[in-house]
Amino acid sequence: MRIFFLCCVAVFSFLSCKTEINDVGNVPERGFHSNRPANIWEESLVTGNGVMGAMVMGDPYRESIVLNHALLYLPIHSPRKPVSQGKNLEKIQQMMLDGKYTEASKFIVDLANSEGYQGKHATDLFVPAFQFNISSDTSSVKEYNRTVDFTTGEVEVKWEDNNGIYSRKLFISRADNVVALRLSSKKGSIHTTLNLSQIMRHDAGRKKKFTLSEKNCIDKVESGVMENGLYFKAWYERPWEFESRKSFKGYEGVVKVVNMDGDIEMNSDQIVINGATDVLILARVEPSDNMEISKVPDMMKDLSLYPTNYAELLDAHKKIHKELFERVSIDLGVSKEDRMKSSEELLEAGGSNPALIEKIFDAARYNVICATGINPPNLQGIWGATMTPPWSGDYTTNGNLPVVISHYLQANTPELMLPLFDRLEAYMEDFKVNARELYNCRGIHVPSRFSSHGLNNHFDATWPMTFWVTGAAWYSLFYYDYYMYTLDKEFLQKRALPFMEQAALFYEDFLKEGADGKYVFNPSYSPENHPANHPSQACINATMDVMAANALLRSVIEASQVLGVNQDKIPVWESMQAKMPSYMLNENGEIREWMWKDLQDNHKHRHASHLFGLYDFHDPLIMKDKDLLEGCKRAVNRRMEIRRQDNGGIMAFGMIQLAFSACALGESETAYDMLTWLGNSYWNNNMVSTHDPKKTFNLDICGGYPSLVMKMLVYSEPGLISLLPCKPQQWRSGHINGVALRGGIIVQELSWNEKEVKVTLLSKIDQNVKIQLREAEMQEIVLKADTPATFNFAYE
Repeated sequence: MRIFFLCCVAVFSFLSCKTEINDVGNVPERGFHSNRPANIWEESLVTGNGVMGAMVMGDPYRESIVLNHALLYLPIHSPRKPVSQGKNLEKIQQMMLDGKYTEASKFIVDLANSEGYQGKHATDLFVPAFQFNISSDTSSVKEYNRTVDFTTGEVEVKWEDNNGIYSRKLFISRADNVVALRLSSKKGSIHTTLNLSQIMRHDAGRKKKFTLSEKNCIDKVESGVMENGLYFKAWYERPWEFESRKSFKGYEGVVKVVNMDGDIEMNSDQIVINGATDVLILARVEPSDNMEISKVPDMMKDLSLYPTNYAELLDAHKKIHKELFERVSIDLGVSKEDRMKSSEELLEAGGSNPALIEKIFDAARYNVICATGINPPNLQGIWGATMTPPWSGDYTTNGNLPVVISHYLQANTPELMLPLFDRLEAYMEDFKVNARELYNCRGIHVPSRFSSHGLNNHFDATWPMTFWVTGAAWYSLFYYDYYMYTLDKEFLQKRALPFMEQAALFYEDFLKEGADGKYVFNPSYSPENHPANHPSQACINATMDVMAANALLRSVIEASQVLGVNQDKIPVWESMQAKMPSYMLNENGEIREWMWKDLQDNHKHRHASHLFGLYDFHDPLIMKDKDLLEGCKRAVNRRMEIRRQDNGGIMAFGMIQLAFSACALGESETAYDMLTWLGNSYWNNNMVSTHDPKKTFNLDICGGYPSLVMKMLVYSEPGLISLLPCKPQQWRSGHINGVALRGGIIVQELSWNEKEVKVTLLSKIDQNVKIQLREAEMQEIVLKADTPATFNFAYE
């Protein structure tokens, strides 16, 4: 068994790297091409089917393809019953009221250690399966190109050298759940060696932080050959069982040559192919809950049951993937020549370049579609090539996850939201345990971090995440938004409302009135920030917590009224609304992040949690109050002052939060500035986003970027459509097609130029809707079910 590290240096020489691609392959019309292989794994081309992912480096002679699976979370800590915060809640709340925020945070950690936690319990790690290596003799490359076709999910590496013209194409089928790789040649033959290797890459600091063993918590691996194929097995070192929950014990993978026209030879751990011109290889990875009974023989047999024609396999996949991807498109008047530029050229042109904006819009959606299937995308989507992913590669629910899923409904892909709901509902019992153990409450508590279970085990004295109570309320809003877009009453009744009711039930028990008759959120937490005049993140009355509870109560009341249920509960929730603390402004007229006594705002931070009410559905308490609107504008500007000083700064999704808020406020140039910064700094040449400028592979803004573009061009509420609410003046003409609106409406086309705006709408139902172009007077229009209606507006 061989162990390889992904190579960071290309091992061949280029005689030329032309942008104009001739024999070496066509550039996809909706896709991109790159003129060089990846130098680091983070620049690999990506594809996926929501179950498995693949990362292709693109080296002609030392190819490295990393395979991933959505369920490969490495067990490092057995789940534990949440710390008994609830039994000590009155003591903790009194400490908070006394201003002893640091002491309260430390008390929880000391309590956890006394109950057996023994340090911080990081979430289980999202890790790669193995590396598929394709090696051959080197030559001098005359021409090279690597591409991704967004419409098919195909990645291709193609080059010409002294021996001929060669191609590697790969996709992962949604229809068949199989990785398909085709090797082909023209004017030459294929001579190559295939083998699988364990990935050992890790960061030493994170390895220590995660308390990994010397073997990275992989007890053993085994690889070999079988039936014209390769197999790989990995046993986890720390599989866990806790009450009714259990982790996987390991995983297995197979790679099989199913069709070829050359000679094949199998050695102990590798396959050698000679004299071929066309080779089809299929692969699959599966997690295992019983490594004593191997699935490898059956997996090998299964791969023999699929068609042995690459085009046939691709066609079955394309029917699903292409239809999803093509539901939305944007055109900012870019020339065909500019659209065909390489990713390197486009990124060099800068974030304000319309060709780059179009390309990122498409690439971001492509990446998220590929990463959505069994689960929603995690911090790394469905990819990774390290055993120590940043932040475990988990689901960080207090900002990252909401951003990566933010465009699903707008892009008319509501089915992509369902994996999120599936995962939340799979963890409902854990969420109930969290509420009971941490707060003595009924209902549910969604933690800030989770991966392989939903218990709230991840916290420390610096990051008092057990104090964050927004989670269940926030995800309730996605449930209700799904209904507002789709008008699916069955979903509302069977899935959305039950989750929302459990979230509201938590607040019924948790919230207590203060001396002024208003509720006090104690403890509370504004994610990862602390007041300027206090070092602890623990707090009382974080504005985010209050905004989320307000939104939940509005939504659960509306949902109940739609269904004609909860007549006894609606008065209770309305009474709770009346007791919510009012949003507050600080001495500078900015909306406060903490609505408690002398806690001072701290703008030197990457999150913008106190603008929560502007991220998506606009908070009416803000939108109807001129002072609050101005206070939010000032808060956005203050946060941006800090980011400008830091050339954008770390954590791209925080800029998305600011941009969403600017968009809601109609601050078009501010939103455009942020869109430009996002394009300038947070993308590699594989058109996958990063967490920090050109650093840390991360999928967050792949959801947020297209969402922001769509928000700039259209906003909706049931019965209300706002056209071009935040369109920058730089986009003088263009059109966008396929955007979904709340109320069951599709924007079949929205086009504009400097003189007029035209919109064609298709409604699921008969309805009257108010429509507005920017700040012009509202007009009422009539929409008939399933009948396209076109409206024209003069654009002044």
